[in-house]
Amino acid sequence: MTEFDGPVAIIAGGLSHERDVSLASGRNLARELRARDVEVTSYDFDRNLLYNLERDKVAAAIPALHGQFGEDGEIQTLLELIGLPFVGSESRACRVAYDKGTSRELLRRAGIPVPDSVGLSAQTFRDIGATALMEHVMERLGSRVVVKPTRGGSALGVTGVDGLAELPSALVGTYAYYGEALIERFHPGTDVSVVVIEGPEGPAPLRPIEIDFVKGHEFDFSARYTAEFVGLHVPDFADDVIDELGRVAVRAHQVLGLRDLSRSDFIVSPDGSFVLLETAITPGTTETSVFPYAATSSGTSLGEIARTLVARALSR
Repeated sequence: MTEFDGPVAIIAGGLSHERDVSLASGRNLARELRARDVEVTSYDFDRNLLYNLERDKVAAAIPALHGQFGEDGEIQTLLELIGLPFVGSESRACRVAYDKGTSRELLRRAGIPVPDSVGLSAQTFRDIGATALMEHVMERLGSRVVVKPTRGGSALGVTGVDGLAELPSALVGTYAYYGEALIERFHPGTDVSVVVIEGPEGPAPLRPIEIDFVKGHEFDFSARYTAEFVGLHVPDFADDVIDELGRVAVRAHQVLGLRDLSRSDFIVSPDGSFVLLETAITPGTTETSVFPYAATSSGTSLGEIARTLVARALSR
């Protein structure tokens, strides 16, 4: 007997480049909820989705889609259309937050430290030419930069660049994933993520989690989801740095108009200063993702949080 009036739908898969990650997120999320006696039904993002959701009389949905259709507001729009309660941000907030250029400008205006960056479309790159652009980009941002698609995640299409000669090929690789690239100043330091969860008293951060990558794999897709390439642990930072990371993650969540949960990714320098790289709308829930580890490190679990967020969605 489920505690909700119908099964909880977990929507995963889809057709984005992050399909496999999404399926892994969905499987782990379903396992965690079932371990807590929640009835779960899993669905793929396909042409039968809305029919199946209505046929099965699900109580609420948890989108576990990453990338296109999952974090760009598409699945949220569909769920809003059929009036199905769901965990996560509304479609309008997703559309803003999913675009790295737009969201970063909003964060900057709110006084949140973000890397200096330049947006460049594939069309401009082709029409103006690499020679005319690259020196100006490097003059502004320095010789070490990171190139990434303005939309998407999981380090797909992300490349670290060290020197002018590497930049054109890095951009070409990024444009294979999306037609607009963000070139940002490289900040050396520690990779740290902070998950924010909303409760009765508003959004609050879980423990910050440090991410260790094997040298040379910092920008790899596989490094995000292969245990041999990544290690997770609670960072040994001063209390004031821990508190400030949590405060800024909550502030980013609020500035972008997000709901229920988010994950902000930071680079923390040895002196304790930091920049916020981006805020994810749908944090991954795979076995090697930050979110489950942060939940356990904070004295709770992914399953408990998910169950609470479903109840929250049903109460709206």
